[in-house]
Amino acid sequence: MEPARKRGRSNMWEHFDLIAPDKVRCLMCSTELKYHGNTSSMIRHFTAKHGAANQGNSPQVDRKQQLDEALVNMVVKDSQPFSIVEDCGFKAFVALLDPTYTMPSRKAVKNMVFRKYEEEKTKAKADMQKVQAVSLTSDMWTSINMEAYLAVTGHYADDTSKLATVLLGVLPFPETHTAVNISAAMRSLMEEWDIERKVASIVTDAGANMIACVRILNLRHALCFAHTLDLVVKKSMDATPGLEDLRTRARKVVKFFRTSTTAKEKLKAVQEQMNRPVMKLIQEVDTRWNSTFLMLQRLFQERQAVGAALATLTTDVTPLSSEDYATTDACLHLLAPFNQATVELSEEKRVSGSKVIPMTKMLNIYLHGEMENTRHPTAKLLGQNLLSFMQNKFETAETQTALALATLLDPRYKTMGFHNQVQAQASVKRLIAQCTQLMRHTLDTPPDTPTEEHPSTSAQAATANVENPPSTVINLWESLDRDASQARKGNNATSDATVEVQHYLTDPPISRSQDPLEYWREHKHVYSHLFKLANTFLCTPASSVPSERIFSKCSVHDARVLHNSPIFSQALYPPEGYYLLGDGAYPCIEKPISIITPYKLPLHGRVQERSNVYHSRARSVVERAFGMMKARWRATLFKALEMKTCHKRKVNSVFTKLQQEDRNVREHKQGKGLLQTCLLLLGQLLT
Repeated sequence: MEPARKRGRSNMWEHFDLIAPDKVRCLMCSTELKYHGNTSSMIRHFTAKHGAANQGNSPQVDRKQQLDEALVNMVVKDSQPFSIVEDCGFKAFVALLDPTYTMPSRKAVKNMVFRKYEEEKTKAKADMQKVQAVSLTSDMWTSINMEAYLAVTGHYADDTSKLATVLLGVLPFPETHTAVNISAAMRSLMEEWDIERKVASIVTDAGANMIACVRILNLRHALCFAHTLDLVVKKSMDATPGLEDLRTRARKVVKFFRTSTTAKEKLKAVQEQMNRPVMKLIQEVDTRWNSTFLMLQRLFQERQAVGAALATLTTDVTPLSSEDYATTDACLHLLAPFNQATVELSEEKRVSGSKVIPMTKMLNIYLHGEMENTRHPTAKLLGQNLLSFMQNKFETAETQTALALATLLDPRYKTMGFHNQVQAQASVKRLIAQCTQLMRHTLDTPPDTPTEEHPSTSAQAATANVENPPSTVINLWESLDRDASQARKGNNATSDATVEVQHYLTDPPISRSQDPLEYWREHKHVYSHLFKLANTFLCTPASSVPSERIFSKCSVHDARVLHNSPIFSQALYPPEGYYLLGDGAYPCIEKPISIITPYKLPLHGRVQERSNVYHSRARSVVERAFGMMKARWRATLFKALEMKTCHKRKVNSVFTKLQQEDRNVREHKQGKGLLQTCLLLLGQLLT
């Protein structure tokens, strides 16, 4: 006999039948669902398959949908794992907030997130069809498992003249990082989003494969300003004698206070005694030049507290002298605007591509002014190196069409943003040509419609002499008249474009704090064609940082974890004569610890290829060994009291040897090394 239908307050029972104590059937599609005493699964099924409009607008259903949607948004925005709904603390917190809410299972949350992704992607694709132009950024990234990915982001001005960003895709990239492979992946993304004809420019780093990729795609290319500026400052600092030694000694001071608990607490106490805010020192990171600036800046700001703390601590770390701090201060004055430029031009929500050329001009002006005022020899040499490398790296910035037209179309800068006025006038000509082309494209007159307002003399004579012309008239002058008409249209378009551009350029510039896109929204009827060009070129980002930020959500960079670990700071491991094997996320260094990493792609020569093969094999052996140790030793963590007595002596012997070897490593004695000993003793334990 079929069980009676369960009665409850939810109107979901109007659409479902209880066919078993733990199973219900949808009356609309006959789908059978598990029943656990609540209607959560029924609500989700009905919403996904039959729409929310048929649910009778039940307050309970609406509340459930709102909470589910809020949960999905939290998981997505905060990068939370799906398993958060299984955490006891989170369950207790939600139950206290709303005891009537039944959280979905981990699998249900996963499906809801995927459904949300498809909805948002469909909505984003629809928005992209409405935009006039889009600019792209792209970057490659390799995970700690040596899995490569390609990220592409799109940037455009929406219908409200606001900058918008969309992630076009993160593609697994197992192929070699050649220009052909990268361009094929990018082309597939552009086809998927149907924007092949809308891409105004693409921003990448200066890698040879990326440059060749953009050339294959036949797109306007803008080099990442942040990468180029990073290269300029790094090379300038490395080429400045005396500065490298100062940075090395500064790193030692910072490392001492960041790795010693006693030193850290002493610095904190001194800062409190001096009525200064408690601020930690900042360590330099090899991958970011501005970390060097921040390290020296913080060390200079806290120089008195650092000196006082070092004077009361027993350490062989040598404090920086007054001359060192004088050098630091002079160099910081030169590097400060570069740090400001790096931060300002890495934004996504503001127009940034149009700032590259003016920012380069202002950096040159600032450096020349500081060079005249400074007398410090190290700072003067650093300034000369900065000017030299900037001249080398940014000499072509004003010739890049995407950046030049973006600068001209930014009402804050126009031609004033250019350092070279000859290039400025050449860019004005390019802007007029773009505007002319746009005007010709938007002409309403069909090309095959006669547009002669005044017929030629020959035509008038023929009309006068022939009272009754035949039904079929041969127009001898048709081709010439058509060419003349098109020429007049071209001249009119060129003159109209010149007038519109010159009128715009003669307007006074707006304040630098104003939004250029807002200006164009207000003047779109005054400069209708330039308004379209502004929406095309002002969405160009200054850097490819938006693509890199996609990967920063994945995990903390391994290099940062390494630098913050005591193994690195205190050189605990490996002992002398041994090396660590690291993947591509780690630096290949010899001091303070020795790490061997694979060669970066693309590889050059058979030697590098074979080296990477053997490196990968060795790392695989180590990782498998650790996996076996985890599997075997997990029992000693969770089931330590369940060991058979016959194995007690062997296990005690193994752990005694491990402790002894670990003690030898910590005391920097020559031994087999902890890892090698683990592998040998693991074999004993397993046999």
